[in-house]
Amino acid sequence: MAAVTTEALAEALKLSRSTVLRWARIGVLPAPVVVYRGRRGRQTRWLPHTIEQARWVQTQLDAGLTFDEIAAALAAGEFKAEG
Repeated sequence: MAAVTTEALAEALKLSRSTVLRWARIGVLPAPVVVYRGRRGRQTRWLPHTIEQARWVQTQLDAGLTFDEIAAALAAGEFKAEG
């Protein structure tokens, strides 16, 4: 699967663009790659497994975990991307 844009990621997760960027900033999503496209400007691209990871993060939030607890779980390797 190819890398996805911020807009496509937000749409797939039913989250706002700012929420996706905030989750990356606080460390519960991987950092995006910025692609510079000359006169067409720049575009943020995310690794394909980011959708799966964001769904996992949402499940953890729904279970009552804090962002700090989720970040610690990620650091401990509790999330494993499929494929």
